[in-house]
Amino acid sequence: MPSTPAEDDDVRVDGRDARWAAHRSSRRAELVRAARRAVHHRGPDLSMDDLAAEIGTSKSIIYRYFTDKSGLQGAVGAAVIEDLRAALGEVSGRVTRPRDRIAAMVDVYLGIVESSAGVYAFVTQPEATATAGALRGFVAEIEDIVAEALLPVLRHGGAEHATDRALAALWGAGVVGHVRSVAERWIAARGADASAPGAADDGEGQVAAMDRSELAAHITDWLWTGAAGVARRSRATRHRPDDAIGAPA
Repeated sequence: MPSTPAEDDDVRVDGRDARWAAHRSSRRAELVRAARRAVHHRGPDLSMDDLAAEIGTSKSIIYRYFTDKSGLQGAVGAAVIEDLRAALGEVSGRVTRPRDRIAAMVDVYLGIVESSAGVYAFVTQPEATATAGALRGFVAEIEDIVAEALLPVLRHGGAEHATDRALAALWGAGVVGHVRSVAERWIAARGADASAPGAADDGEGQVAAMDRSELAAHITDWLWTGAAGVARRSRATRHRPDDAIGAPA
C-alpha cells in the first residue's frame, strides 16, 4: 500500500531528526577530543576562554553542547573512563593469576595517569561535579574486577565460602583507594619544583624520581604482602650482598 503524504512528512522529519542527532553527537565527540588535547598540552587550569581559543571555537559553541565547564569536565572524564575500562577489561581477560592481575591493573591505572597528568587532574578536580557520578561508577567497576581477582585466593582452592565475596569486595575497595591515593601523590611530586633547594633529597623528591614500573612494583608488593611482606623484603635487601641486590626476594 502506498504511503500517505502525512506519512511521507513523518519519514522526512524523522530522517532530519536522526541526521541532526548524529551530527550533534559527532560534533560533541570532536569537541571532547579537542578539549582533551588542549588540557594535555596546556594543563588543567585553563579557563573557558582559554579552552575555546585552544579548540578554535567560541565559548557559546562549547556551552551549546556542554552547558558549563563542569559539563565539559564530565564529558572528558567519561572519555578517560572508557579508555580505562577498555584497558582493564583487556587485562582481566588476558591475565589469570591473582597477583599478576593486580600488578597488571596497577600498571594500567598508573599508565593512564602518567600519560596525561593534566587531563587526570582536570577530570578529578573538586568542582568537576558532572564527573563525580561517572567516577563513582568507574571506581565501583574497578573494585568488582579486583574482588574477582582475589576470590581464588580466599577460596584456597576449595569451594567459595559465604563470606568470601563480602571480604573480596572490601579488599577491592581498599585496593582502588590505595592505588588512586598513591598515584595522585606520585603525580603531585612529579609536578613540584625540582629545582628548589633540597628537593632531590627530600621524600617527595625520591617519590618523583620513581618511574612507573618501579612504583607499580612497590604498590603490588604493598597490596599483596602487606606491611609484614614489605618489612621482610626490606630486611632481605639490606642484608643481601651487593651483587645480589637485583635478585628476587
